[in-house]
Amino acid sequence: MEHDRRDNPWERIAARLDEALDDARTLAARTPAPRSTGTPNAAASASSTANKLLDLLARARSEVHARELEASVASARAGRLQSELETQRRRAETLARIGKAINAVRRLDALLQLIIDLAVEATGAERGLIVVPDPGGGRQEYSAGANLEPDAVVRPEFSVSRSIIERVFKESAPLVTTDAQNDPQVDATPSIRSLHIRSINCVPIVGKSGTIGVLYVDSRIRTDNLFQHDPELLTSIADQAAVAIDNARLYDDWNKNFEDLSNIKAQTDEILESIASGVIMLDSNDTIVQFNRAAEITFGLSASTLEGRHARILNSWIPGFTTLLDQYKSIPEGRAEVEMRGTHFVRGPIVLQSTFLRVHSLTGAGVGTAVVVNDLTTRRRLEAENKAQLERSERVAKSFERYLAPHVVSDLLVDPDNVPLGGTRLTATMLFADIRGFTELSERLMPEEVVDMLNRYLAPTVDVVLANLGLLDKYYGDGIMAVFGAPRPAADDTSRAVLAARQILEQVELLNAQPGVHWPLSVSIGLATGDVVAGNIGSERRLEYTVVGSAVNLAQRLQSIAEPNQILADARTYEKVRGQVAATRRQARIKGRAGLTDVYVLHG
Repeated sequence: MEHDRRDNPWERIAARLDEALDDARTLAARTPAPRSTGTPNAAASASSTANKLLDLLARARSEVHARELEASVASARAGRLQSELETQRRRAETLARIGKAINAVRRLDALLQLIIDLAVEATGAERGLIVVPDPGGGRQEYSAGANLEPDAVVRPEFSVSRSIIERVFKESAPLVTTDAQNDPQVDATPSIRSLHIRSINCVPIVGKSGTIGVLYVDSRIRTDNLFQHDPELLTSIADQAAVAIDNARLYDDWNKNFEDLSNIKAQTDEILESIASGVIMLDSNDTIVQFNRAAEITFGLSASTLEGRHARILNSWIPGFTTLLDQYKSIPEGRAEVEMRGTHFVRGPIVLQSTFLRVHSLTGAGVGTAVVVNDLTTRRRLEAENKAQLERSERVAKSFERYLAPHVVSDLLVDPDNVPLGGTRLTATMLFADIRGFTELSERLMPEEVVDMLNRYLAPTVDVVLANLGLLDKYYGDGIMAVFGAPRPAADDTSRAVLAARQILEQVELLNAQPGVHWPLSVSIGLATGDVVAGNIGSERRLEYTVVGSAVNLAQRLQSIAEPNQILADARTYEKVRGQVAATRRQARIKGRAGLTDVYVLHG
């Protein structure tokens, strides 16, 4: 008690007054009565003063005790208010968290499961169920449970809870009990007792169209949870659930209608496209009754100047329009399409695609005509420019092919920046052809004559190589280097190389047989087949597509030892064309190789 008084200011004051009152009484009792001095009034006055002091102390003590009682009551009330405010704060936080969670979910099944899970968690219930019947009145019912088996709803022991749910849905009134075992509003059947259900909180979910579902929670164990018996909390959750369920149903409706809308859009695309085009509507008398905005843009004319006038006025901007209109009316198909020339009021000549359609007259009198016009001027101009660009590109490509391999030119046209360094290993047949005695001949002739002679020789020689699908690798002085099998190997590469060699000799014979030839030419040819590396060789600033390998060196050395107008091939080349051409085997010393090497002289 002393501890309490020290902690409470009012009690400390009361304790001091009690002590003062007790001290005053003790002092009054101990003080002797005054001797008679012949003045009795003085003694009486002293006694009266002491009694007044005691009375004042007693009343002060009573007043302090009254204030102490009021302070105690106020403190208890403040405690209750603080507890209620804390409850309200926690309730508001719970509802805000639940509202944020459920409003982020759109699928109805997932939404219902989330709602019941959050409701059970918020109320501290043991089990929960949310039921939302089919809004269309069908038999389908959407539900989700928490801490319930999937088939628990249809089990006999859940029949009482089921009846409560149905009653709340029908009456749209909540049912709350904290003592289900003895509550008369709950049918206390054996199932309630056997499951030991003590608390039930069931509230309707009310949407814009009325009651759309029921939210049910119960508990068989705990009844002391802070929100356990708070029907307002579950009702607030149900209110939030109603909004979220309505939104989810609207979302489902949108999804279901999306396919229908897509189908409708597909059906109206043609109409929309026509509306985007110029449309001229004529009645049965060929009077213009509609000239849409797109048509105004196409011709640079105002609809107000044309509507209500005869179609012949359009002859000024579409020469021969009425003639085409009459021709269209004479055909039975009811549809005709034609490309024609027209005139824009400002831009001048235009190209039009006009479609004539037979339609019911807008005035209701007979059959009219719809003319859909599309301005093709820009498209045709771009097509002409594109065609000119393609032709120019082809001319450029042919010019480049005189300097580069055709496949290199093709790759450059496709991707000018993608010309990587490096090569690819493949098997190819190499052909070297060189004019014999050219050095001596060039010393006898003027430079102009030498160039003229080379051009007359190289032109048919290169044609032969290209005609046999060979790749002209390079010119070197009076000779050529050709590859058969690069960049794309084929099974008949060697056969085509041998054929090209024979045709080169034939072309040389023809050149020598021409009149006025004073210096006949003779050519030696070397052929070799083997593995080579073909690719772009050089630097980033200067590239050359060529091949390198032992077969290249061998073909060049065979050409250098071949006799005039002779084709000399290595063994690998001959093996590939054995049986196709006649050949004579002989041995020769090849530079860079030890001993003698078998070579073959190919005959015509």
